[in-house]
Amino acid sequence: MQFHIHALSKAAAVLLLCGLAAQAGAQTVVLDTFNEDTGWLTGWPNPLRFGEDIAIPFDIASATSIQSILTSLVRVDGSGGVTLGVVARQGALPGSLAWLHSTHVDPTSVDAFVHNTLVSPSGWSLDAGSYWLVAVADAGFEGQWQSGTDAGPAAYAVSTSSGVWTSVDSSFTGMPGARITVTSAVPEPSTYGLMFAGGLLLAAVARRKSNTRQQG
Repeated sequence: MQFHIHALSKAAAVLLLCGLAAQAGAQTVVLDTFNEDTGWLTGWPNPLRFGEDIAIPFDIASATSIQSILTSLVRVDGSGGVTLGVVARQGALPGSLAWLHSTHVDPTSVDAFVHNTLVSPSGWSLDAGSYWLVAVADAGFEGQWQSGTDAGPAAYAVSTSSGVWTSVDSSFTGMPGARITVTSAVPEPSTYGLMFAGGLLLAAVARRKSNTRQQG
């Protein structure tokens, strides 16, 4: 009897751990401005150089963490890289940049076959709310943030060489290409099933142990 109870306990623990692991590993895309094929972009290039920044809006429905950001940043000439990060969105334009999270990346060269730059940040936690994904070029960097598609309309923001932000509302091209993947805030149905089964087994184990004590 004790061996049987121990086996049930182990099975329940395995099911619960599998459920928790599935919940932790689940991911959700909260922004995707690419077309279906990220290696074939048809939209217009948005110049990206020192003082001329680009920001695209996105929303988070519940507290989560960013797992990856795929962008269509491209280096055309010059040197240096780009600071890519997230700031809070409180109006129609970014204004001054107060980074919540940021990292420095080296975009792919224009000579590359696929113009995509992937960022896999660590510890980029965000509360529910509205945000900007912003690209700021280093001095000497000459590049672009390619639009992911030519299907409009798209509303995003760019800054002029004098540092003044202005909105872009185009009817013939999409926003700069970006795909933001976050940790899923809601477990998948299969995750609930694993955790529920584990809970039932734990309840059965507890009941058997109680009966065993009473009989002893």
